[in-house]
Amino acid sequence: MLGEWVFKRACTDVGHFPGRRISINVSGEQLKRDEIVTMCDRVLKKTGCSATQFIIEITETVATAATPEILRRLEVLRGLGFHIALDDFGTGHCGFNYLKTLPIDSIKIDRSYIHSLAHDQVAQIFVSALAQIARIQDVTIVAEGVETQEEFALAKAAGCNRFQGYFFGRPAPRDKVAPLRAIDAEPLALSA
Repeated sequence: MLGEWVFKRACTDVGHFPGRRISINVSGEQLKRDEIVTMCDRVLKKTGCSATQFIIEITETVATAATPEILRRLEVLRGLGFHIALDDFGTGHCGFNYLKTLPIDSIKIDRSYIHSLAHDQVAQIFVSALAQIARIQDVTIVAEGVETQEEFALAKAAGCNRFQGYFFGRPAPRDKVAPLRAIDAEPLALSA
């Protein structure tokens, strides 16, 4: 019920952010049931929204425990037009091999790696390697937790092509969010 309420709210709010997608976190428990697909389809039809306006985010834990049924549901959601993102990559046990088989459109690199880019060679290699793999597979790479100009520059240099964090804006009620930059400006990520 909570997942449906969140999705309905996102459908209500998406009109306030023209040309942007809203990210919605989906739990492993939600993906264990076919209801997630029917609920999303029903809410889209009722609100007149398009699935292409939303990103469904799943965690590494969900990805590593994905059964064939969960993978099928993710494929069906992608088929409806949802963008699927693998969130907090690098915090769990999801290896590079998963990136070949998961039905995902973007990978969000955990902020701990982004914060370490200036001084940690392992973080530098990890982010750069992940960006190269993402480029080969036509997957978007998102740097999470960008808080400074330096982190933004380093993440961009490492190959990230989307960015999210306090450097771009802090969480706020919808009506208090500063006007977003034009569509052709640096892309931002919004979360619901």
